[in-house]
Amino acid sequence: MSNHRLPLLIALAVVACMSAPQCAIADPAGVGARSGAAQQAEPAKLSAREAGARYGQALGAIEICHGSKVTAAGDALGQNFTGADHDVFKAQAAKVFEAWRQVKACSNAADPNTCKIIMDKSCATAEQEIGPSGTVMPGLVEFMKH
Repeated sequence: MSNHRLPLLIALAVVACMSAPQCAIADPAGVGARSGAAQQAEPAKLSAREAGARYGQALGAIEICHGSKVTAAGDALGQNFTGADHDVFKAQAAKVFEAWRQVKACSNAADPNTCKIIMDKSCATAEQEIGPSGTVMPGLVEFMKH
């Protein structure tokens, strides 16, 4: 496999993984939609790992999704954790944010539309899960009206 396809393969894996309950990158504890019924989690009730993943998702969304911004609730998410839990929060946020950076760095000379599709799907998933009416943790990110 050539090295120029690696970012694309990573990006495709991230997008495919985002809606899977067993995903360790985008949905670390299966807090996303399950069996068609979404579960909302209060920030105070989330584990440091789950909250860190959602914060990383929020940071990634503002990097890729045009007109998006982290809300005050998103900015305050890490304040619920101290000590070792705060370290777990930061580590998981960094891990998920790095996956989003890989999506942003996507390049496919043979079909540049593939990268655009991956980014659009990633943004749509983020808006569905952590946007104003999110199904997982609403209100972490504001998205520009379509």
